[in-house]
Amino acid sequence: MKDKLIKALLCVFALGLFYALFVFFAFDKNEFLSSFEQRYSRVLYDKNKNILSAFINKDEQWHLRSDDISERLKIAVINYEDKNFYSHFGVDFLAFLRALKDNLTREKRSGASTISMQLIKLNEKNERTYFNKINEIIKAFALESSLSKDEILNLYLNNAPYGGNLVGFASAIRFYFDKNPKDLSWSEAAVLAVLPNNPSLINLEKNKDKLLKKRNALLEKLFQKGHISDDIYKLSLLEPLPKFYPRRNLAPHLAQHLLNDSKKELVSSIDKNLQIKFEKKAKQYSSYLQKLGIQNLAILLLDTKRYKALVYIGSQDFYDENLGQINGVLAKRSAGSTLKPFLYALAIDEGLIAPNSLLLDVPTFFSNFFPQNANKKYYGLISAKESLQRSLNVPFVSLLRDYGYEKFFYKMKDFLAYEDEDYERYGLSFILGTKEFSLEELSKLYLALGNYGLLGEISYIEDEPMPERRQIFSKASAYLSLDALKSLQRVGLENYNKIDKIVSWKTGTSYGRKDALAIGTTPKYTLGVWVGNFTGEANANLYGVSIAGDLFFELLSLLDDVNLDFKASDDLINIKLDSLTRYRFDDSYNGFNIDYTYDLYPASAKVLRTSPFLKKIYEYEGKIVDSLDTNFKDAKAKFILDLPANAQTFFQKEKIFMPQSKKLKILYPQNALNLILSRNLDGKKSFVIRLASSNDENLFYYLNEKLIYSGKSKELELDLNAGAYTLFVINESGDSDEVSFSIKR
Repeated sequence: MKDKLIKALLCVFALGLFYALFVFFAFDKNEFLSSFEQRYSRVLYDKNKNILSAFINKDEQWHLRSDDISERLKIAVINYEDKNFYSHFGVDFLAFLRALKDNLTREKRSGASTISMQLIKLNEKNERTYFNKINEIIKAFALESSLSKDEILNLYLNNAPYGGNLVGFASAIRFYFDKNPKDLSWSEAAVLAVLPNNPSLINLEKNKDKLLKKRNALLEKLFQKGHISDDIYKLSLLEPLPKFYPRRNLAPHLAQHLLNDSKKELVSSIDKNLQIKFEKKAKQYSSYLQKLGIQNLAILLLDTKRYKALVYIGSQDFYDENLGQINGVLAKRSAGSTLKPFLYALAIDEGLIAPNSLLLDVPTFFSNFFPQNANKKYYGLISAKESLQRSLNVPFVSLLRDYGYEKFFYKMKDFLAYEDEDYERYGLSFILGTKEFSLEELSKLYLALGNYGLLGEISYIEDEPMPERRQIFSKASAYLSLDALKSLQRVGLENYNKIDKIVSWKTGTSYGRKDALAIGTTPKYTLGVWVGNFTGEANANLYGVSIAGDLFFELLSLLDDVNLDFKASDDLINIKLDSLTRYRFDDSYNGFNIDYTYDLYPASAKVLRTSPFLKKIYEYEGKIVDSLDTNFKDAKAKFILDLPANAQTFFQKEKIFMPQSKKLKILYPQNALNLILSRNLDGKKSFVIRLASSNDENLFYYLNEKLIYSGKSKELELDLNAGAYTLFVINESGDSDEVSFSIKR
């Protein structure tokens, strides 16, 4: 009988040993670590590794992790939980025997779990049984053979419970102290050391006396062991217990954009201090906007030299019920007039204009497109630079026509990599914002402008290397654009702050007042602001210069070094321009009464064209003659301003004398135009013929060789059916013009 008992015991021992060896060798370090990795919350840090945003995990816990563990916390935890941590191999047998004796002789039960054993328990979340305790002992040995002591302590602190739905010491520090983990006081470290042993103590209303008692007992122990001095000990006892403070996420839109299950933690390039200031200002400004019926805004601040994002605000408030979680930085909206500086720079490089070259700003039809300036005014002949500063539409539509709207469309496609290929859909209206871009895309363009034409991707990750960059227009044309934009008209007091706030900026207001933009760049910062309604609702108060511009300059006031100016690029040269229209001075002008002036121009640009407004004519006794005229041999050559008929009509109306060429022109419809007309309320299809005529003579309108009107009116409304038409108009002096067009249903 005794032998059988011995054999049975040996068999049990062998089975136990076999089981222990199996468990020991079956322990998978990678699987163990992976099980913890899956539990951590998604966290976005700022560039200094301060937490910006954190999100609860799938278990609805705040489970943050950090490798920045203060020495004070390590010392406090080891002294409270496992004083022999650095000397045992996973199990403290002396503590185990002492706990066994206490459990047999005392009513109050105690445990002897080491930090390693507790980590196994945290990983497996098993119930407290003797069998599970044996498992913990075996796996603690396996754990100690796989990981270093510091790795084990790090894992324990990052996965220990700290009350409620807080897991990990970093979560506790964020919600109880809101400070850098390395800046813990001895009192705070002692609180964090005792909480995992009994996290229910954090209910301060019920258990604050118990928590205080445990904290002070640990502080006394640390004092007696010489870890803290007498003065620190006394001061630590006076520190109050923590309170739970709910924390709002910073830059949550960026966190949602960057973080996912495969990227749970990222150190962003965001500056937490600036983010806090900008979010506060955005919230304040939003209160003002809402009184005007405007619900939303978005802001993006970039480090010009580093191509890094410093502030990212997707909406006025991520938690706002007015669609606050929509990311306004990425949302596609009308660009308004914000693309004009880039056409300006490209047109200079193409040899179409110099900054002071004159452009026409008069009522103009471009086929069936009739752009108007925002203020409904026209300025006649105005420099390209001032046209940009005033954001005039007609001169820039004309400039886009000269540059080529298809070419400009594909330039922007190359810069911003959009998929759209339908350049004809936008045509000349592209420059007025009919194609939608995000605030991020537009800010990327202004970032390139602030880097003298070097285009690179915006980076949101702090340790990401400088992006690849490429020159998209010359340094000189970039500088000339920057120089023009810094003189833009500002609203109110900001007009007196141009020395303190030097910024090359541009505003944009979408058609129908749905979007207002203000984007600008300085040598240090590039700032983009969008204001509007995510619903797309129009609002009469939406103006780029005032609504978005006001916020733009309020944000600039929060920044340092905004009084720096861009230095002139080294690839600028002086070129000779005609003094009348300020295009390239041609040698053929010599000997005529045409003076010249100088202007800055890129050395690498194409040769600037000669003036499209100067024409060489031959005049005899005040009459223009050609080579067929008998008096041509006695005629004298001269250069005159050769302006189109619509410009002459404008100057005549404004009582501005200009030399004239052609005296009559059909402005609308234009030749070869195909029209699809909508019906009026009375069911008729009508359109208006418009003429430019430089005198007050009678006009005769012929449609398909039939006289339809005679008189002095320069506008004629017709009701026409589908078909092909030829319109011929002649005045009493014999000046005439003719166009053919068609109408479709």
